[in-house]
Amino acid sequence: MDWLVRLFAGITATLVFVGLWGTDQPTPAIPPATTTTALTAPPRPLSVPSTTTLPEPPADALCPQWWGLALEAGWTKDLLRTLDYVMWRESRCLPDQHNTTLNRDGSTDLGLTQINDRSWCLRTRWYPKGYLQTIGVLPTVGCEHLFDPYLNLLSAKAIYDYAQQHNGNGWQPWKL
Repeated sequence: MDWLVRLFAGITATLVFVGLWGTDQPTPAIPPATTTTALTAPPRPLSVPSTTTLPEPPADALCPQWWGLALEAGWTKDLLRTLDYVMWRESRCLPDQHNTTLNRDGSTDLGLTQINDRSWCLRTRWYPKGYLQTIGVLPTVGCEHLFDPYLNLLSAKAIYDYAQQHNGNGWQPWKL
C-alpha cells in the first residue's frame, strides 16, 4: 500500500511541476536537452525491512526464487501461491521469455508474468504513453523494461490491482 501513496505523491508533484494542477500560470518553456540521459526505472526498495520475515516458499512452489522479489514489488503473502502458478504457467519462471507468435492480434507478451504489450505498455488513445508508464510503473514508452524481474512483478501487481478494482478479479488478465 505504501507504493500507492508514493505513486499518488509522484503524480501530484508532476502535475504541479508541468502546470496542470494548482496554478493558473503557464508552464515556462524548457529548452530541449543537448545531452542524452539514461533511462531510469522506478526506485527499487533497498531491502525488505529486517523486522519482516519473508515466508519460506513451500516445498511444492514452482518459482520459489521470485517470492522475495514479489514481496518487494508489493505482492502480499496471500497472493504468492497464485502468482507462483502464473509465473510457472506463463514463463516457466524465466524472466527473459518473450511470446511473439501466439497472439492473434500480433501483440507480444513479455517477462515472468507475460504482460501483454498492446494492453499494458504500448501507446493507446486512452494512454498516449502506455498504461504502465502513465501510472509511473515503467519509466519510458515501450515494453523492454518488462524483462527486468522486479519491474515485471511491479507491473503485474499494478495490472492485478487494476483488474481487481474494475472487474472484481485481479487474476482476470491471466484468465484465472
